[in-house]
Amino acid sequence: MKFYLLLVLLLFIPKISFASDTLTFTDQDLNQYKRASDAKKIPSGENIPAKTNVPPVDGAHLQTQKGFEVPYKAYEGNSRRIIIPVKFNNAVTVPMLLDTGAPGMLISPRLAAKLGLFDKDNARIITTAGGVGGSTLAFFTIIDTVQIGPGRDYFMPTKVSKMMSDQYEGLVGMDFMAKYTVKVDTKRHVVVFEELPPRGDVPGGHDEEWWRVNFQEFASMRSWCVQAKKDLIEKEKNNDQNLNENLSGNEISERKRFLDWECLEANKLFDKLNGYAARNSVPMQWRQY
Repeated sequence: MKFYLLLVLLLFIPKISFASDTLTFTDQDLNQYKRASDAKKIPSGENIPAKTNVPPVDGAHLQTQKGFEVPYKAYEGNSRRIIIPVKFNNAVTVPMLLDTGAPGMLISPRLAAKLGLFDKDNARIITTAGGVGGSTLAFFTIIDTVQIGPGRDYFMPTKVSKMMSDQYEGLVGMDFMAKYTVKVDTKRHVVVFEELPPRGDVPGGHDEEWWRVNFQEFASMRSWCVQAKKDLIEKEKNNDQNLNENLSGNEISERKRFLDWECLEANKLFDKLNGYAARNSVPMQWRQY
């Protein structure tokens, strides 16, 4: 199904809304984020352009006894923002905005294309990303690995949406930073990551709350599309007047196909989460939804 067709179909789905203005985010705005098509893929040899001079990951950090340091770019225009180099899937390094107000990872469509996240075998579902300016179209997917300096995390739930600046390719939120005490040295322009004491109850690198929240969110996405399709079929069967006034027969058929696609992708995402949990021996009571 073509990406532009998905966008047209989304206009008929009450769950998704769009902002009329360009999104502008601050740390406070990003507290509103809730953890709950085909894009042109950039050739693997092509670099993502970035206007900010961010040091590369390799050699950029100073290893210490408790953690490590990463140099950051202190300004983006007139804004004081913490922009650091981040490596994805052991292959692509780009500048990212470090934001303690964001609960999860958010990346640009350009970076998602570079990582191949729009390929057919990569699960992703249409959702929204929102801030003080409203909500906008987004994809929800999973990134295999995220690395800052020597610090690495795996299986990172991620939203793909437009950025409000071309100085960075996304936001690094608390999903990654939860394992560290994070300090900003404004004099030396470095971010200090100090590892928290080791714990025995973090299978797959995530605590109980992370597993419970994500199982509930992934399951809710799967349940939503099933219920949406059921409601659509029921309205069509009963000749619902509102449905008939807003959608033609062909549009109803297209919406059914769209919901079939959403359900398939939601199942793929849930299976990925469940498989990752099984491989890391996550207790069954943490997987309830």
